[in-house]
Amino acid sequence: MYNKKKYNHMKAKYTIIVVSVMLLTSCAAYYPQVVDIPLIKEKGDIRIDAGCFLAPNFQGSANFGGHATISAGLTNMLAVQGYASTDVLFRNHIQGALGLFKGFGSKTVMEMYAGYGYGAGLESDDNSNKKRNSYHLAFTQFNIGKTDLGRAHIDYGLGLKGGYLHNNLVEISDNSPFQKKNGYIVEPSVFFRFGGKKVKFSARINYLWTEVIKNNYYFPLSVSMGVNFHLGTTSK
Repeated sequence: MYNKKKYNHMKAKYTIIVVSVMLLTSCAAYYPQVVDIPLIKEKGDIRIDAGCFLAPNFQGSANFGGHATISAGLTNMLAVQGYASTDVLFRNHIQGALGLFKGFGSKTVMEMYAGYGYGAGLESDDNSNKKRNSYHLAFTQFNIGKTDLGRAHIDYGLGLKGGYLHNNLVEISDNSPFQKKNGYIVEPSVFFRFGGKKVKFSARINYLWTEVIKNNYYFPLSVSMGVNFHLGTTSK
């Protein structure tokens, strides 16, 4: 039997949850991106990774969103990569990169990527002043890891990303309501994958060091879980 009172109570409850999430995430303009560390081995290797952000930031806020990465080996030493992400406040990030890779034996892989990223989102300060923010990022990233270990086909490794951020991110101060600052960022990351040869569950943790973005206008930490698909054939 339809219970209108119960339905209205549940509707109000979920509305409060959704609004709370949006308010909690409203102050940050940038957070480290959880780009896949594919560990490409050879020409024809293709990895597609998709997942969602999980981690709260250090101020107790949360970031809920999704991301996807496509990586492919063009030759036996050259790879290409594309990435996109979005979240509940429609803060979007896209980037592309070219990379070199080298295998050592059958399990260890090193990669070096260089690329360009762009992001934008609608942010607000404590006084509910809203401004559309955007940034441009030129970067390089070094990855190293091991692949297909044991019966669980475990992959693990780490990455180190360095870049120069040119931004229009707002920063509220007593002297000027809107300021922008350009400078360097450093993002270390670790990852872990396990499953079958073609489909694996993945988890990543990324951290951000920067003097470019102050106060609550960035998340220093991102954690992600997802699924990784290997569409290529690996002969090594």
